[in-house]
Amino acid sequence: MSFFMSLFNGALVSVFGGVLSASFCKVLQTRRNCKLFCGYMIMLLAMQGIVCYFFDAEFLQYAYPVVVHIPLLFGLAYLTRKWMWPLVSILTAYLCCQMRRWIALLVVAVFDGGMLMQDVAEAIITFPMLFLILHFVAPVVRQLGDKSLKLQFQFGVIPIMYYIFDYLTVVYTDILVSGNPVAVEFMPFVCCVAYLVFLLYNSVNENKQNRLQQIKNGLDIQLAQSVREINALRESQILTRQYRHDLRHHM
Repeated sequence: MSFFMSLFNGALVSVFGGVLSASFCKVLQTRRNCKLFCGYMIMLLAMQGIVCYFFDAEFLQYAYPVVVHIPLLFGLAYLTRKWMWPLVSILTAYLCCQMRRWIALLVVAVFDGGMLMQDVAEAIITFPMLFLILHFVAPVVRQLGDKSLKLQFQFGVIPIMYYIFDYLTVVYTDILVSGNPVAVEFMPFVCCVAYLVFLLYNSVNENKQNRLQQIKNGLDIQLAQSVREINALRESQILTRQYRHDLRHHM
């Protein structure tokens, strides 16, 4: 029972991450792309089943980037004609999958359960969390797909770092589980650096916007002054014509 539940949960997490990645890339906005993506996801799930059948679930976990993530990247790159944003989208979806896992771990810790309870909890919360992210988060994330590559990379730094960190310290090794201080404190360090960089970046942009606003205010003042001078000159011309007309009749 636990084995089949684990397989079912693995299929659900693939669907969860795949749908989020496609949504972040604006792939699911046309019927044609939806059909192509559904067929592609079925193929990826079949590949995972084949790997599990000929090897085992542990080997699939090690080979997951090659079996799922890289093919998914090529598929989204083909549908979007981009490469940077599909990569960022996949890694961002991977980061969102960790929320699903953490909530399940919290349930296991509270009710003192085991692996079966974790799989069941992850399966239960998959679709509610998917709906919430698609409804509230995905529209905001999709807007970044039309921005510059520099901004896309800045947005993807944390997902990229976490992906590498998770596979190096959890999947391929047990450094994080062993309690190595360097591994334990790495992600807090990354979050701190990212937060400080965000503050500096936001400060630079704010100063730039303030300078632009000052320039705009100065131009508005000059424009208003020019309009007043033009109006005064027009009124002066009208008075001059009136005086010339009156003087002609007087003469």
